[in-house]
Amino acid sequence: MTGRTGVSIIVPAYNEGGNVEAALYGVLCAAREALGRDFEIIAVNDGSEDNTGATLDALAGAWPDLTVLHHERNRGLKAAYETGLARATMPFVVWLPGDGEMATPSIAAILRAVGTADLVVPYHGTPERRTWFRRLLTWGSTTQLNLLLGHDLNYYQGTVVYPTAFARRLPRTENGFFFCAEMLAHALDEGLTYVEVPLAHTDRAHGVSKAVSWRAIWRAQLLILRLFYRLRIRPLVDVTRYAANGGL
Repeated sequence: MTGRTGVSIIVPAYNEGGNVEAALYGVLCAAREALGRDFEIIAVNDGSEDNTGATLDALAGAWPDLTVLHHERNRGLKAAYETGLARATMPFVVWLPGDGEMATPSIAAILRAVGTADLVVPYHGTPERRTWFRRLLTWGSTTQLNLLLGHDLNYYQGTVVYPTAFARRLPRTENGFFFCAEMLAHALDEGLTYVEVPLAHTDRAHGVSKAVSWRAIWRAQLLILRLFYRLRIRPLVDVTRYAANGGL
């Protein structure tokens, strides 16, 4: 796949009142630099309890490129992504964080890579900016997924640029950040090509990341086992049953 084309940029936000305006401004600047006018930004307020919703509505009144959608209650990252995906009108779609932790030049690099392959898969190019604990978790989960699924990626549980129509039909049964790895593993198994793009991260101005907890670590291990079963074990079981039934 070659050439550059339009991108729907979904920005989920939950209690990011202190960060979301700067984050969206970074997304807007990067999109205009990389894509000209061939983009749209869809911000999803995921039932925030602070001023996130009001801030987004005020920005939407001033930015014609911005559409704002609201959840009445907090439903999580996957639901926010799906809400934005349902409204996407561009040929490609990606979600970007509403906390301002992704540097604007990195966002521009992701968007410039759109059209060079089926997928654009970002990864952490500045791991030293993350805590040793988070680096260890990333290395562990990525290594396990690569070994079990037979791929060689730098990162699974982050944002990915997909063809919009393809993203809509990919399975999304996992919650939290885990649906990202689920979608990517299925896309790779269908033979889609990809290009990886290194990212630089910045420190958020307010609040703390919601991405890491002991519960999330446990759920990540369960996800890896489920993906291995769905993509590697279950097809073998189905073939064995088919052969045992005489190919009927």
